[in-house]
Amino acid sequence: MHPLAGLRDPGVRTQRRSPPTSGPRAIHQLLPRLAWGDAVGNQVRYLQGLLRQWGHPSEIYAEDWDDACKDQVRHVRDCARDATDDTVWVIHHSFESRLVPLIARTPGRKLLVYHNVTPARLFEGFERKVAAACDAARDELLALRPLVDHGFAYSRFSAEELTAAGFMSVSLLPFAIDWTAFDAPADPALQAELSDGCANILFVGRAVPSKKVDDVLRVFTAYQRLYQPRSRLVVAGYLHRDGAYGASLHGLKDVLGAERVHFLGRVSAAQLSACFATASAYLSMSRHEGFGVPLLEAMYRGVPVVAYGAAAVPETMGGAGLATLTDAPEDVAELLAVLDRRPSLRAQVLEAQRRHLTTLSQDLVARRVREAFDEVLAARRAPEPAPTVQASVELVCPGFTVRPRDAATQLTRRLAERLPGARVLALSPRGTPSSGAPRTTTEVGGVPVWHFTPDQPVGRGVGALPGASSLESAVRVSSGKVVLLGAETLTAQALAPRVGPRAWGVFEPSDAPSALEAARQHLGARLVPMDSSRLDSAVETLLNALSSSRGAALAR
Repeated sequence: MHPLAGLRDPGVRTQRRSPPTSGPRAIHQLLPRLAWGDAVGNQVRYLQGLLRQWGHPSEIYAEDWDDACKDQVRHVRDCARDATDDTVWVIHHSFESRLVPLIARTPGRKLLVYHNVTPARLFEGFERKVAAACDAARDELLALRPLVDHGFAYSRFSAEELTAAGFMSVSLLPFAIDWTAFDAPADPALQAELSDGCANILFVGRAVPSKKVDDVLRVFTAYQRLYQPRSRLVVAGYLHRDGAYGASLHGLKDVLGAERVHFLGRVSAAQLSACFATASAYLSMSRHEGFGVPLLEAMYRGVPVVAYGAAAVPETMGGAGLATLTDAPEDVAELLAVLDRRPSLRAQVLEAQRRHLTTLSQDLVARRVREAFDEVLAARRAPEPAPTVQASVELVCPGFTVRPRDAATQLTRRLAERLPGARVLALSPRGTPSSGAPRTTTEVGGVPVWHFTPDQPVGRGVGALPGASSLESAVRVSSGKVVLLGAETLTAQALAPRVGPRAWGVFEPSDAPSALEAARQHLGARLVPMDSSRLDSAVETLLNALSSSRGAALAR
């Protein structure tokens, strides 16, 4: 059986029609918290407006909410009471909710809207509880598989993870933005303060570790010192000044010595308009975005965008703006300077951004959202059990394709050739766009290789490889044994606590002890040293270990 037999690419759906109903069915939305100004909350409220406009009874249910939202939401305890078997539930998932048991016992059909879950590793060292909640959210994502019969994703990057995680039916859902919400008049006092002739570099969003505001600060410092002394950095968004990350930002600011750095914290709609109205460029160095609304908001307001091309950022930008594959401060600062010094390029960037927005007009997106819902609702079917991947051994080698000469790659190839039913899981090469499902190829010798989109661009040359949320989800739902070829990689560090009892790890003695800490803790004696000059020894050790663990020889 094919390792992921039964999975369908985004857009493929079962076409069993539901019986006619007497009127539009209720389509309610469910999420853990409804927050004012939050991207998920804004999307939920806007979707409710569309659903009601199309004649569907539609309510929002949450366990918690901001006071500003109190008149728009009902408590989740009322879900079961208000539902019938014909009710449709749209479940929004982006963070730990603890709502899976409630979802399981609530009548009605369930659809998932996946906003993506930030990898826990991006919060480690700063926010331990948030990191644990991100891990729990991915557990919940897998627990939702048998409960939902269709998954919507706002990007191919997110759709790929759903497909890799075993969701039976997945498609893209256009992100519905209420552009009129960005038309608030600018706050005159703040606009006057920022209109003093300085070049204003703007970032909008929560100042949390995953957004890498520290890298924004590093890039701005390089820009100010190397290119534009009369410049200012404006960061608009929540900042917990007394938290570990907030404190680190202020400490970094003092160490770097950059001038005119303004952390505004939460801002009103009028203040945000003033920030955009005076911005020379919008800068994002975020390491993880399931979509990235502020990128489009900057385009809508006529501000050129420079963004690190991690996760779904290149998709959202759609070829407009400047997406960089490097996070080196000097290189990104140079892009900001080029926008300053080459008016023709700046004009080209702004024109490309305007063209991109024409594909996201409210009328067009609303029509595509309705078509997506209509198509899925017409294909009524009962939830199916999630498939179990049948690969005998998962050879997890992130650098298999991007670093073909590495010892880990050579060892992986030798193992794959001697393990029937094994597959290789690797990162997609640099610059390869996500297609919404893992790409599969067959290497010389019949070795099947599954390629997954990395969470961040793969750097050139020697250096740490990025992780890949979709790859990690694919391994977690697999039933096969696991060999982590490169126990020091971010992927191995994320997987070792989850698949340790059925996993082995391979490491080079020169690897830094700190990078092997997770592997040592969860794999113990199942860590195998690899000498690049004696790969045969590691091959035989692993083949023997895998064979004895299964009670029958796997090697030819």
